[in-house]
Amino acid sequence: MRFLLALFALMTVPAVAQEAVPAVSPSSLFTGDYLLQVIGSFVVVILLLVGVLVLLRRFNGVSSQMSGNMRVVSSVGVGQRERVVLLQVGEEQILVGVGPGNVRKIHAFDEPVVEPSASTTPSFSDVWKVAMGKTEASS
Repeated sequence: MRFLLALFALMTVPAVAQEAVPAVSPSSLFTGDYLLQVIGSFVVVILLLVGVLVLLRRFNGVSSQMSGNMRVVSSVGVGQRERVVLLQVGEEQILVGVGPGNVRKIHAFDEPVVEPSASTTPSFSDVWKVAMGKTEASS
């Protein structure tokens, strides 16, 4: 009996609390504090998006930056998670297969097959200029 009485008392508390809360008028929604909160939330979301994009760019798997005497000359995806990568190690170029959990040497070239300085991937600024119609594609 006490259990039912306690359960009934707990069920009536939200009903009493709802009656005590006055209705919010539509004009009070667009106050300066509310707009500041919305704009602040928007700025936080944009900053988080920029932060994630910077992290993705920094840790984007295979990088073509120089690291000592070894660099990635070229890379091609051959499957969903597999890549073939041409590495320049000193004067020698090595073709390796990269998959989940393993890296295997496919072939070692005595003479360079591809010049390391020749970049076939256009930069973002080149693509942006072509998209905006400011210059022709320089293939």
